[in-house]
Amino acid sequence: MTTSAAAAELRCSVNTLKKLIAAGLLPEVRERGNRTLLPAGDVRALARREGVDPDALELGELPVLRVGPAELAEGSRQSALIGYAARLTPEQMYQALRGWWRCDPERILRAGVLAVTLGPYAVAVLDDFRYVESRGGRYRFTGELAGYVTDLVTPVQVVRREAPLARRILGRRLESESGGPVAYVQRRSAGG
Repeated sequence: MTTSAAAAELRCSVNTLKKLIAAGLLPEVRERGNRTLLPAGDVRALARREGVDPDALELGELPVLRVGPAELAEGSRQSALIGYAARLTPEQMYQALRGWWRCDPERILRAGVLAVTLGPYAVAVLDDFRYVESRGGRYRFTGELAGYVTDLVTPVQVVRREAPLARRILGRRLESESGGPVAYVQRRSAGG
């Protein structure tokens, strides 16, 4: 299946699909000339993927960090990465996801968890926040990488310790809207 046909089936843009490919989340991607092809079965499996049910998480709201494929951080003198890539070690992934982000730090600390999405899919979860640093209106959180996915099709979850919330989020669709890198998904039920 071509990227344009796959993106249509997944209800996302071709650009978003290319980000999932660049992050290494779709293991059976093939190049044929200047075309990128994906197995139809993989695309259908992703298209049928259940979404995260915010009401089932027992949180008032779920903060969501929306990232792109890992790349060198702007202005970085070292090889600091920002974003997500399945090939990163857990420590590299944690460092690439922990900040500096424009957000409301109190909302994230109150929730105690930060879901990470690349496109419409939850690819990592940060939690167990101990403190937050501030720099020029951006924030960085010190906590734990509760889990992440290395293959979105299956999906292959790596959960680093007892983290039931991470297991309910990882590899699922998690749609969020925001003008910045952090969005907040609200419970749908009344009184949530």
